[in-house]
Amino acid sequence: MANIQIDEVRDNEIVTFIGIPRKWVNPALKIYSFIFLGYAIWVIYLKFNSGTQVLLERLSALFTHLAGFSVVEGLTIVAIIQVVDLIMYLTNKFKTKVKKQVNEAKAEGKAEGKAEGREEIQKAWVAWNARRIEAETRGIPFDEHPPTLPDDTQGTSE
Repeated sequence: MANIQIDEVRDNEIVTFIGIPRKWVNPALKIYSFIFLGYAIWVIYLKFNSGTQVLLERLSALFTHLAGFSVVEGLTIVAIIQVVDLIMYLTNKFKTKVKKQVNEAKAEGKAEGKAEGREEIQKAWVAWNARRIEAETRGIPFDEHPPTLPDDTQGTSE
């Protein structure tokens, strides 16, 4: 259990160099590599199929092109991960808030139910006691049993 908590804390640490949580580093690198490789193959194909440039000029243009693309791609992936992480954080916060509100509403409902139950019991006892006193004042024998308490309140006094 302690290892799971340590892993969660470690996974949520921000990697300083790229500014994203550690748990996103591996997926980000895989996405980056896949896109970069595909783009590099496409650019190499285009550069080497255009027969107007010398090999050295083609290679220079190719590396310049790929260097610019790699920076833009990296920043884009980091930005997307930041947005996704923020959305996940806000969703989790919202779920926690809703869960807390639901639990509070349940507790409030239970308390109201208990209060209503107490009122009904109180009314039943008052009515029973009034009938008992009425019978005493008239001199009539009173053999009615007192009202019963619900199972959850018997044997307890508040």
